[in-house]
Formats: sequence, C-alpha cells, structure tokens
Amino acid sequence: MVKFEVVRGQKGPNDRIVKVWAYGEVFTFEDILRLLKVVFESEDSVYPISEGYQGKAMLLKAIIDVYSGLPIERVLESYKLNRKGRKTVIIEKLNEVLEQ
Repeated sequence: MVKFEVVRGQKGPNDRIVKVWAYGEVFTFEDILRLLKVVFESEDSVYPISEGYQGKAMLLKAIIDVYSGLPIERVLESYKLNRKGRKTVIIEKLNEVLEQ
C-alpha cells in the first residue's frame, strides 16, 4: 500500500509538503515530474496516440480534471481508475510544526 502524508510547508499558509509514508522523505515537485514522465511514457507506449488510443492524453485529462477541482472519486470513476482492493491513504497533519 502506498501512503502519503500531507503536512504544512514553510512557503505560506496554503503550502503543502507530501511525504512518502515508507520513508518520511519529502515528495518534491521534481519527484512528481519525474514520476509523471515515466507514467506518460508508459501510457504512450501501451496506448499510442498514433494507433488511435488516447494514451498519455487521457492521463493529462485526468490530471486537469483534478486540477479543475472535480472530486477525486469522480475522476477515478470517470477514468476507471478505482482500485478494487487497497486504497491510497492520505494523512493530513497541517497543524503540526514541520520538523527540520
């Protein structure tokens, strides 16, 4: 199971830092972009747009839906991404002071 911990960041009142539960490491924008690159490339190789699939464009649409404020459960359902078993757990500790 993957679990992320969302904590208050230091850049402002709405700043958030995501920690990966297994290590307690800060999940940076660089990490997200590197992960997205791998996933986009994977989607493109499995469902190439050149062969009529939506591939990485569908992933981008899902990301835009989340960005646009659609409820995550609705986005997961729309793109048939619901897990039948274990769910991702997000723990928000926004009232705690960020450890240095």
